[in-house]
Amino acid sequence: MEGAVLGGKLAAEVVANRALGNTDKPLKEVQQHIIDAASVHVAKEPLGIKGDGAIAFGAGAKLGKINSDLLKEVDPVQFAEAKELAAAV
Repeated sequence: MEGAVLGGKLAAEVVANRALGNTDKPLKEVQQHIIDAASVHVAKEPLGIKGDGAIAFGAGAKLGKINSDLLKEVDPVQFAEAKELAAAV
């Protein structure tokens, strides 16, 4: 989300500058350490998503038995009792 907001702000700045007749800002040069890091980057397989329900994809849904079991598998701390959490700290 933050990237989308920043992109919108940058686009608005370009539009406003052009509307005022100002010249565009020059493009920044890509720093060498970025190029070096990209040249040795090894892509990894994505971890994937467990389940196919709404909770797996970040949407709201009723927490039924199937989705509850999937959520317990990927994020068990949400089902820990408060006493267990306090003892872990």
